[in-house]
Amino acid sequence: MNLMNLLSGFLRMFRRRALIMAVVVVCGCIMSLLYALNRPAIYEATAVIQIEAPQVAASVPGSGTITTSNNRNRLKLIEQKLMSRDSVLAVVEKFDLFNGAPLPDAEKVNNLREALRIMELIDPSQAWRSDVQPSGLVITARLGDAQQAADIANEFLAQVLVEGKKRSESQATQTLAFFEAEEARIAAAIEGLEIEFARFKEQNAESLPSVISDQRSQLVRLQENQLELENQLIQLETSGERLRAGERARQSQILGQQIALVTERIATIEASVRAAPEVERIFTLMARQLDQLQSEYGLITTRRTEAAMTQQLESQDQFERFEVLETALVPQYAVSSGKRKLAMAGGVASVIGAVALAFLLDLLSPVLRTSRHVERELDIRPVVIIPEMKRPRRGLNLFRAAPASVAGASMVGAAAAPVGLKAKFLEYISTI
Repeated sequence: MNLMNLLSGFLRMFRRRALIMAVVVVCGCIMSLLYALNRPAIYEATAVIQIEAPQVAASVPGSGTITTSNNRNRLKLIEQKLMSRDSVLAVVEKFDLFNGAPLPDAEKVNNLREALRIMELIDPSQAWRSDVQPSGLVITARLGDAQQAADIANEFLAQVLVEGKKRSESQATQTLAFFEAEEARIAAAIEGLEIEFARFKEQNAESLPSVISDQRSQLVRLQENQLELENQLIQLETSGERLRAGERARQSQILGQQIALVTERIATIEASVRAAPEVERIFTLMARQLDQLQSEYGLITTRRTEAAMTQQLESQDQFERFEVLETALVPQYAVSSGKRKLAMAGGVASVIGAVALAFLLDLLSPVLRTSRHVERELDIRPVVIIPEMKRPRRGLNLFRAAPASVAGASMVGAAAAPVGLKAKFLEYISTI
């Protein structure tokens, strides 16, 4: 019952708002049709580039780390270069794009950027990896002219090929130049450190770690010789033998000279032993620096060899490169939505809008149209509802008017018959 009342209420609302709903639907359909007819067609052209893997990468260990590990970054740099303002503006001027209306250069650049899309081809099963390498590029251009769409896609295709080749060669050349410069720098550093190291070993030959143990042994022997010579001198001076004064003086002088030489040598060796810890520290530091430089030199030499091989492969097109898989063809059909679909969608939207407008107007209207409205708004249950009485149209014949008059009189008589009901109705009217 409630559903039937709701449906009847909607039907009455549609009858009341039929005129405005019709106006909304007609205007909406006309506007949708005009928009569909005036909407320009959009054509899409696509070019595909394949990224070929190195053909001889397996024979050059480590060379892949120089050129292929940053492949994805290289693609991003190429895309940024092609989408730069100067590059895009040059393409706009070359093909005389957007010449239908006087637009500023910034808007032309923005329109072409929105019309162009460069997408990487990546295996979906490997897309979650951060180091995945794309297998190709798809360049798509969407413009209102089919020939211009194909020309723009092919233009950017050619620019990608040129820029990719240029960047690969530049990267290989710069890498080789860098490692050659590093190799020369480290070689010069090694040579300078070797000269300094040799001079240091020459100046501290008696305190070097390799001879310090012999110096300690020699110091012990010299101290023993010194003691023995001093004993001989004492014996000579205290000897009771009668020697000539000249002979005794000569022997004493010889023993004194020997003792002086031994003492001097002992002092020299002791100085060398005292300086040995500092000499050993500097010696170890310089030796470690030399070892590090030699290790770096060996690594740089290996990298320089790999860079030279990479440059050679790049010059012979044997390394990773871009190849044209598909050039953009002139599209025959537009890819924008069909005009019939747009018109039908506009008509449906107009009908929905008309229904919504009618419902809103009826909702905002303060008129109480049914007994349920009266009971809900005034909290009064109506006893009698007097319908709207319409005048009979002129020109009706007596045959049709007579039954209506009779029916009206009978209804009045029937309404006037019960006096109690009439009194209650008058009482209710007076309370409103």
